[in-house]
Amino acid sequence: MKSYLTFCAAALLLVSCNSDDDQTPSPDVDANPKNEIRLNNLKVGQSNRFLGFRTTCFPTGAFEYTGDTLVAEIIESEGGLSIRESFTPGSTNNGGTLPVSYPVVPKEGFLLLPQREFSQLFFFFGNDTLPVEKAQTITLQQGDCYVEYQSGEPFIGEEVGYISPFEYGDLQLFDKRVVSCVPPFMDLDAYLVFDSRQLFVSMTISPGSDMIQVNGYSMLPNE
Repeated sequence: MKSYLTFCAAALLLVSCNSDDDQTPSPDVDANPKNEIRLNNLKVGQSNRFLGFRTTCFPTGAFEYTGDTLVAEIIESEGGLSIRESFTPGSTNNGGTLPVSYPVVPKEGFLLLPQREFSQLFFFFGNDTLPVEKAQTITLQQGDCYVEYQSGEPFIGEEVGYISPFEYGDLQLFDKRVVSCVPPFMDLDAYLVFDSRQLFVSMTISPGSDMIQVNGYSMLPNE
């Protein structure tokens, strides 16, 4: 009888401890002290900077930043939210590209980008639905130029892929999702590299007569 009571007391103590743990406030996964753009929780005033880069992958060329800094920020617009893109003073494209804004509509698990043709980040994305929360369905690998299926074929289509690592020049990212241009956009391959919270890379790959040119933007974390 004494052993039974001792066992019951120990069990009650264990349940009590677990109950206390369950009531401990969990950290706010959407806490955003740097006010960066959160794809899964867009709010007016969030912003990020993206550095322009370029390289060639056939033949392999030097990875370099172009001198462009693109600023993307969430603004309030008639009927909802928009993304405003502009270049900082001194950017090489500053004189040729005016600020643009286009609507972004948060939905459960995805974003709608219905008018993105003037965006530097999303212009090539043929599907107006960016699947922010959708689970990746295939595992991808890094090829010499392209993001590839494990068969070695270039990745393209409706799927959401998983890649780790993703590397270009001094860019190195782990455990990220990838979507490609859908449908194929002219003679162009392109990728968005992101997770459920942030867009990290937007890039295009253009084959030419004597080389394959890579251009894109990589996110610069807010200080």
